[in-house]
Amino acid sequence: MEFNEVLRMRQSVRRYTEEKVSAEDIQAILTAAQHAPVGMHNSKGYVLTVISSETVLALMKKNYKEATGKDNDPMYGAPLFLLVSKTPEAIEEIAKYDAACLIENMHLAAAALGLGSVYIHGMIFSIRGIKEWQAAAGLLESTVPLCGLAVGHSAVPLRPRPDEAVFNVTYAE
Repeated sequence: MEFNEVLRMRQSVRRYTEEKVSAEDIQAILTAAQHAPVGMHNSKGYVLTVISSETVLALMKKNYKEATGKDNDPMYGAPLFLLVSKTPEAIEEIAKYDAACLIENMHLAAAALGLGSVYIHGMIFSIRGIKEWQAAAGLLESTVPLCGLAVGHSAVPLRPRPDEAVFNVTYAE
């Protein structure tokens, strides 16, 4: 798929089939994350956690419902969640920007593979610090979850988004 095609296919998917994401596709998405720009080339500042365990995903949903009182599925039924956490080596002022770069690379890789994905921040913010799910996911106590990407096979057909301008652009020539 051409790069501009990938950009048009990248979209937030909020309905997934039960089909698992293949190990090859997971590896391709993780490889894309490895190429993301992070400030000061600080790769030690972040850890990626691949969560495909139905038990851990259910625990995350349970902890979210307990923390927020909301009864929805914050991961939209995706069978895979890729979590970005910062380590003590992260540069605090830029950690959220670095995490966004990691997510975007993974989001684009999922689109290139024909998979659906959606960026998740609110749920992670709501359950950050709840030891139950973090321990079940194998997170070290020294890491802080920042955000994640729900990934799976879309339950709705993926269609390219139009090439229309949505941001104002100014020029200083």
